[in-house]
Amino acid sequence: MTLTAVLATAALGVASLASAQGIVANCTWQNGFMQDSFLGMYCNNDNWADYSYDWSWLDTNACLTNYDGNLYAYNSGNYWTTCGNCSARPSPVDFVLYCECLNGKGTFSPTTYDLNTLVYNRNGTLGCFEHAGNKTRIGPF
Repeated sequence: MTLTAVLATAALGVASLASAQGIVANCTWQNGFMQDSFLGMYCNNDNWADYSYDWSWLDTNACLTNYDGNLYAYNSGNYWTTCGNCSARPSPVDFVLYCECLNGKGTFSPTTYDLNTLVYNRNGTLGCFEHAGNKTRIGPF
């Protein structure tokens, strides 16, 4: 089996699992943003009576890999070493990460990945695979 087939199969499996826990449904995607490889946003916690939302940062470098200029879900993928100029474009149905990533020709290609299919919220903390971000009561705004 080729590496591409393995990555595609892994991505489909992870996407199916994580989409039920997607960040668009239970985080304030309107205020979410990327700073370098870090995704930050307010997310629902399990104690709505006291706090309702917590601010969480997640290093998406632990969630994605770059393979030939394309982003794929991959545990500890380290995409940030070969990608840059990344930004997020959230909507009510997805949270798309746009980057330029180094491809096999030695040039940078535009690529996207819907973080809503991979990143989850667990009690106000963003995460992917077994990686958990941090959580605080107050964010940067």
